[in-house]
Amino acid sequence: MKRSSLKYIIGGVLVIAIAVWIFGSISSKNLTYYYTPSEIPSKFDTIKGQTIRVMGLVKSQSVTWIPKETKLQFQITDELNHVIRVDYTGAKPDMFKEGQGVVVEGRLTDQDSFAATTLLVKHNEEYKTSDHKEQKEDYYQSLQP
Repeated sequence: MKRSSLKYIIGGVLVIAIAVWIFGSISSKNLTYYYTPSEIPSKFDTIKGQTIRVMGLVKSQSVTWIPKETKLQFQITDELNHVIRVDYTGAKPDMFKEGQGVVVEGRLTDQDSFAATTLLVKHNEEYKTSDHKEQKEDYYQSLQP
């Protein structure tokens, strides 16, 4: 065998070994799975008592915010219209609103009730600028003190 082909073989084996090591180090413990409200009833016995994450949309007209106690109660729903009530104590995120996507982390108290310890608000990452010069100038003026 030529020396140059031996280098390629050793290099290829090293790349494969590194790839196997990286993928092998990712265990199921490190992966985060989000349940939807419609998945909860069928998996309730399995996930009861575990810390899980549930993802859905904040249902319209379901939000109750008590600022003095920093208590937030709301319902989340999914495309199948299953609903879970969420109880959260803590600061309400500025971007939290009805119809907004959220991820809550905590524990189920029963099949349709969730005690959240963490509340994450999903937001649109689409940023648009206007091509109109006047609107841009108005925007820049509004940023100045």
